[in-house]
Amino acid sequence: MAQVTEEKIDKVANSLWREVYECSFRGKERGRFAVTREQLKQALNVQKLHTATVEKLQESALAIGLIIIDLDDVFPCIETKVVRQYRRPPKAIWDTIFGELANDEDEASSDESDC
Repeated sequence: MAQVTEEKIDKVANSLWREVYECSFRGKERGRFAVTREQLKQALNVQKLHTATVEKLQESALAIGLIIIDLDDVFPCIETKVVRQYRRPPKAIWDTIFGELANDEDEASSDESDC
């Protein structure tokens, strides 16, 4: 089977972003959506969806402002602008959770060097 061309990947990425994302359906005028593996295969006109093809599609979509997440059987699509506005954990919470992990690793490293 022929490889999916860059042109086809770019066309599908643009259609997902400029057409599907902007369509009104399921009670929303526009916005995030998810497509199935079968729908993505149909859009790319392939029988098998290879990891390399998905990665190229993700790169092409990201370049124009759309994030495509590979969850194996479904591919959520969301605008990068929306994701960039997600809340970020405060430093105190982050340090409480991950500062201890870093300290545990430091202790493990020092334990290993004693041997």
